[in-house]
Amino acid sequence: MPHAPLSLWSFALERYARPGTETLCLELQDGHGLDVCELLWSAWLAERELAVATEAPTQLEPIRRWQAEMTQPLRERRRALKPLVAATPSLDDLRQTLKRAELEAERETLRRLEALSAGTPAVPTSPVALALANCQRLGTLDAAAYPALRQLMTRWLEKSPDAEPNGPC
Repeated sequence: MPHAPLSLWSFALERYARPGTETLCLELQDGHGLDVCELLWSAWLAERELAVATEAPTQLEPIRRWQAEMTQPLRERRRALKPLVAATPSLDDLRQTLKRAELEAERETLRRLEALSAGTPAVPTSPVALALANCQRLGTLDAAAYPALRQLMTRWLEKSPDAEPNGPC
């Protein structure tokens, strides 16, 4: 009996845990302004052989506003506390609270993206190529980000010996 497809949240947790993923995500997020939740959604759709629908960028506006108004300020505050914790260790509790709040805000983003499911059946291609095409449809693919983005999508979507198992059957 085949196992049920992973929810976007489960997909995100499993794929983010793969070796080298965190570094690539931070490079794409901080160095190129890409939204990691949208990258995960693009890969999740690609694994299901779905292309991002043409109208997706318009449908994403409220989700992008959520990220800008909730997730990003939490991330900024958490990061601002990091260097202060060395001098004032008691601030680590606050930093950890902000980290949990940031993760919950991202979980809400992924829930909204999954509910959107703005995917259409794709022409058969490799999952990595489809994920990159999905990113391009979202307006998140630029030449400078492409090498790291391709490497990330390969880690997330191609079967490899160091990939995590897809879960129990």
